[in-house]
Amino acid sequence: MKIFKLVLAIALASYGIAIFKPQSVSAANKITFSLSILGEFQVSIDDLAVFARKGTITPEFAYYTDRLDRKTVRRLRQILQTNFAVDPVTVYRLTNMPMGEDFLRRLGSIIYTHPQENGIFAIRSALILAASEPEGLTTINFLRHFPTEEMQLNTEIIFSLIKETENFFQYKDAILKAIAKQAKTEITSQKKLNFNNLPDLLQPGKYQVRQREINFSVDDLRQTATGFAGAYDLNADIYLPIGLKQAAPLAIIAHGLGSERSDFAYLAKHLASYGYIVVIPEHSGSSGKYKEAYLQGEVGVDISPIEFYSRPRDITHLLNKLEQSADFQRRIDWQQIGIIGHSFGGTTALLTAGAPLNLARLHKICQQERFTLNISLFLQCRASNLPPGNYNLQDSRIKAAIALNPVTSSVLGPESIQRINIPTLFIGGTKDFVSPFVEEQAHPFLWLTTADKYLATIVNGSHFSTINEENIAGINDFLKGFRPDLGRKYLKALSLAFFEAHVRQVFQARSYLTAAYAKKISNRELPLYLIQSLTPEQIASAYGKTPPTSPIPQPLATVEPLQNRDVLAEIARTGMLKVAMRTDAAPFGYIERDRWAGYCADLATAFGDRLSQELNTAKPIKVIKVPSSLANRFELVKQETVHLECGPNSIVNNKEVVFSDPFFSSGTRFLVNGNNATKLDLENPLEGIKLGVLQGTTTQKFVERNYPDAEIFTYESNDGRSKGIQAVKNGDIDAFVSDIVLLTGEIDRQGLKRNNYQTIPEYPLTCEYYGLILPAGDERWRYWVNTFIRDRATKEQVFDRWLGDYYNRAIADLDYCQNRR
Repeated sequence: MKIFKLVLAIALASYGIAIFKPQSVSAANKITFSLSILGEFQVSIDDLAVFARKGTITPEFAYYTDRLDRKTVRRLRQILQTNFAVDPVTVYRLTNMPMGEDFLRRLGSIIYTHPQENGIFAIRSALILAASEPEGLTTINFLRHFPTEEMQLNTEIIFSLIKETENFFQYKDAILKAIAKQAKTEITSQKKLNFNNLPDLLQPGKYQVRQREINFSVDDLRQTATGFAGAYDLNADIYLPIGLKQAAPLAIIAHGLGSERSDFAYLAKHLASYGYIVVIPEHSGSSGKYKEAYLQGEVGVDISPIEFYSRPRDITHLLNKLEQSADFQRRIDWQQIGIIGHSFGGTTALLTAGAPLNLARLHKICQQERFTLNISLFLQCRASNLPPGNYNLQDSRIKAAIALNPVTSSVLGPESIQRINIPTLFIGGTKDFVSPFVEEQAHPFLWLTTADKYLATIVNGSHFSTINEENIAGINDFLKGFRPDLGRKYLKALSLAFFEAHVRQVFQARSYLTAAYAKKISNRELPLYLIQSLTPEQIASAYGKTPPTSPIPQPLATVEPLQNRDVLAEIARTGMLKVAMRTDAAPFGYIERDRWAGYCADLATAFGDRLSQELNTAKPIKVIKVPSSLANRFELVKQETVHLECGPNSIVNNKEVVFSDPFFSSGTRFLVNGNNATKLDLENPLEGIKLGVLQGTTTQKFVERNYPDAEIFTYESNDGRSKGIQAVKNGDIDAFVSDIVLLTGEIDRQGLKRNNYQTIPEYPLTCEYYGLILPAGDERWRYWVNTFIRDRATKEQVFDRWLGDYYNRAIADLDYCQNRR
């Protein structure tokens, strides 16, 4: 909750300043304002402090407050009085994290010390110093500690934001009006039922519930509270109905950012009392424990981009583990699995339901520097730093999904949301400023194309209106009037009804998934609507003019490849798997004693064996290995000479081929002998330094761009790396530049001693993510390849043998590239 408090503090402090639209500040005494109806004027900070503390308006201050309406004066005092008990260390940590820096940088385009300088550092300094005051962080303290004598505001942006906010609130009210009208229409058209004659879903079911904890190890990349890791422990709470005789449906609950497994313990118990097995995994890179580790300085990144990959993978690993357990394999009905997630967990639920990460939309949205009132974008934009790729993280065992206050607008977008084809329920609160209802739930509901879709709207509901009471103790004052007790009641009823109807397939349960039932359980203090349909036209009609933001965003200018090839059918028909691989790229592919060696050689053989089993071919599939090079690797796949190319291929945008998910990462460094390490100052242009590089590579472009004064020697790819390392050994060049795994692999292949060489600098100069090159237009083939390279047996048989020795360095580089670069 500390993050929530600080964001609110910054927002209110900024708004307090914006009421008067200041131009300059004397940090000790006065603020100079420019207000259109008053012109320029000065107000003593002491006068503001007296007004905040006592409500007394001094004669000097009265000259200006007399020209403001009472509502604005009252709002100003409330803002000036707001006190946030956030310690300065926490402020420092939060404002230095990537999401915090992104927020402050955008805010710094409004509040600055000079028109040509972003105000990020001044704002950060004022916040930290203000939090150090005995009374805590307030607007007054923030103003007193602004570190320069002049504070300037971009009034053009402020006016735009104020107008945008006014329009947006009107638009939100119009959407709510359209939802209420649609609910009334659905009530009229639906069969009338007497819900008093039906079971009360708010009451506990007939089963007593037993809770236990399970944990197991996972071999996969993940950010954890102890750092970036290639393996981790996955912990989960499991709720079991006592005395259940038959296999039970399974419900998975994914917690939100910085949250606890216990946030929805009440919901887990409720569902379990109706005969569901409920599991709540802990997403260790974004849990409450991780948040505390970050705030204590035990881990250096707020949210790693890889968390967007790891969270849905946690769900898949969890299902795999339960399915492999003889006990749970028997207890669970594996055709009846549903998921519900809150906030970041809601996004997790939608990812597992079939909405892939939308990197193209993220890159478009997150490149914009304009300040935004949708703070969920600061989380969503963290995903834009993921390695390039196609992140379809769907788990086909999930049959229905509930997304509670999810973040969706950019990380998924319409292109991804429309790919969900299972029953889906969106739930949002109209006063959720963490994940705003309009952008993150109402509009995305319009993008759903699945037959069974629902939108539940909790009027006046906040982001925290459904969380376990004990877990929101720190913000109870803020939640006054939001009635989280009612929010929890609604969630128990709606989630049970939804899972009964679409997981357990109880047809009668659909009676509860109606606007009439929502009206039945709704309370006037926190009204509830449930609808199954809404159109942009209905919204436009309710608003009466062009919406400030389009309900259906302009589609991205991308063309999906045609589904014009069936590689699996071709392999089954011919009995051959054709794989291209490099002869000069140890440890991935090279020739040893006239035979193929390396990761790719063994991967091809193992994949052929697996395909023989999966395709049930009469004879073992024959693996044909074809040599490739930097020059022809893409053409071999494009021309259908091979089914895939395996090697250290940096994943890039290429319209003619696609890549698998990344299977390894590395980074560019300089290989030098022991005598040259101090000779190279990589912060300078390296004038006169002799650098070797493979011809026609992205590394060559990087060197030419960043070290234009160096003397560059290019080497042909076939044996260029071998010759380049020999040139370093002989002193013919000062350094050879390449990916560290390839440099080390070639040194090992030649039988040279690693300690005779150094690779510099400590952190990679570029970040490279390797993927297999695959033909465009065959998503099924890509899915099979990705499944195989992630398989545990593949890791043990192939990866560990050839790449295990380089893995620790790869993990360290990936940590740097994802989290600190």
